[in-house]
Amino acid sequence: MELSAVRGRLCLARFAVTGAGVRARLIRATFNAASAQFDAEPLFFWRHCGTRTVELAGVGPGDRVLDACCGTGASAIPAARLAGPSGRVVGIDLAERQLDRARDKASSRGLGNIEFRQGDLTALELAGETYDVVVCVLGVYFAEDVPAALAGLWRAVRPGGTLAITTWGRRRLAPAGPAFLDLVGEERPDLRQQPGELERISTPSALRSAFAAGGVPRPVVDEETVTVRMTPDEFWTVVLGTGYRLLVELLGPAASERVRLALREKVGGGEIACDFLFARAVRPGPRARRRSMPGPAR
Repeated sequence: MELSAVRGRLCLARFAVTGAGVRARLIRATFNAASAQFDAEPLFFWRHCGTRTVELAGVGPGDRVLDACCGTGASAIPAARLAGPSGRVVGIDLAERQLDRARDKASSRGLGNIEFRQGDLTALELAGETYDVVVCVLGVYFAEDVPAALAGLWRAVRPGGTLAITTWGRRRLAPAGPAFLDLVGEERPDLRQQPGELERISTPSALRSAFAAGGVPRPVVDEETVTVRMTPDEFWTVVLGTGYRLLVELLGPAASERVRLALREKVGGGEIACDFLFARAVRPGPRARRRSMPGPAR
């Protein structure tokens, strides 16, 4: 399913999309299209959150790690380095172009302890596999039912292992991100933002509640704010390398260019604020003592 074929009121994570099959096809098409920009410098958050998550999860030598929604390897690759030759990392993502880039990156770094598979966060086919660490970085909100997705990931955690989930907080690329969504809504009222799973887990208490609803006990949740400077062109690269890409495709060339120019006029360049939530829970078991919780996010 190519994005050029998508029509109507459809948006993943931020708009009402029902039906697991439709949702999965949209996510796959969007992030295949975004793969060329995914590793661009302005999209710092993939790398920052990926590295920080595996550090907080306590990945160590010999660990088996599952990375759901792995993208191009922003968390899987640092996990593979920490796990070392005796460890193993499996990265899963819907978008095959992202996986191709991840494989190339792992190969260029000489990492032989990592493999990438195409798969769906909400329908993991693990054949009874369990892991010392399971991570999902900036991706769990793509599930239509976040607690159910958390429950599925928790089942893959072996006793004493850790589940680590990272998601956006209240501010997401502010002020440019909200301004972009407002301008899209002005062009296409049918694409106006509706509350989705991303908004429903954007506070520590809400994220803890989602863990509890998924049967995952006692998560530790740390908050972090990162502020960077971006030019208008750099932010547009972010638009094209994230889920915002779908809105650009739905708008079409003329309307998306109007949005780009209006955004430049409305926001210009400057500081961009990003709030992140880092959550992790340890399954009781014999390895839990070694896997004590690392300190709070910096």
